[in-house]
Amino acid sequence: MAWAPPPAHPPRSVFGNYQPAPEPAPDPTGPAPAPLPPDPRPELALARAFLYRYLAGAFEDPSPAGWEWLHAEATRRDLARALSLVLGPSAEPEFTPGSFETYRDAYVAAFGHAARGPCPINEIEYGDLKADPLFQPHRLADLAAFYRAFGLEVADDAGERHDHLCLELEFMSVLAAKEAWALEQQLDVQALAVVRDAQRKFLREHLGRWTPAFTRRLERLAADTPLAALARLTRHFLLAECARLGVTPGSEDLLLRPVDEAAALCESCGLSQSLPGAPVVATG
Repeated sequence: MAWAPPPAHPPRSVFGNYQPAPEPAPDPTGPAPAPLPPDPRPELALARAFLYRYLAGAFEDPSPAGWEWLHAEATRRDLARALSLVLGPSAEPEFTPGSFETYRDAYVAAFGHAARGPCPINEIEYGDLKADPLFQPHRLADLAAFYRAFGLEVADDAGERHDHLCLELEFMSVLAAKEAWALEQQLDVQALAVVRDAQRKFLREHLGRWTPAFTRRLERLAADTPLAALARLTRHFLLAECARLGVTPGSEDLLLRPVDEAAALCESCGLSQSLPGAPVVATG
């Protein structure tokens, strides 16, 4: 039987105008590149879309409602099915009703309450210490352009910067769902190539660049907790995605930018980064 998305409703998407009924998006940059070798299984793309969405939900600010969805029987059943299609037999995080407090404590210890904790969960905190000062704002602008190109608008109450891990994971979930739609509807080769090329570019330039270092750092900090298991699963999945799309992943030793540079960036964009899912506070 083909894998299908779970009937249970996951936490709301941070893209306020997105509904999980994808349609092909126009190419915002010009002619589509040569397509990847065709994969005739839309259920594989659907499974990948689910895994990206599951990880995005798991990395949100822990809440009882979100935790209930993560450890629900239907969610765990569909997680196992998706993992078997995408990765083969893989260990699942031990998200159980009794482990919520342990997970929440590890989450706060890793990500902190301030603008940047011991393990930053935002892309632009990772990178070349000698980079051009405009490099980081340009990365934020590039992320916004990716989202706009596919008609996505970050929800007003999302409370996260464009480079937050949850947004980047959800964006890849949308693209994988669009790929599944293109395969299911047997759309032309160009439409399929456009959405696959967008996934490749986004992994190379953003999500696949910094998450190897992020997940390795998180696994060390959250040792022997469900959060460490989540970090391992995330790294395993994203490395497999990079291999699938022919992308060289970023280094696991990617350094963090100095704290003062991060503070300067927040002042320039007028935002103070809080825990994911929490309200954004204006600083100016």
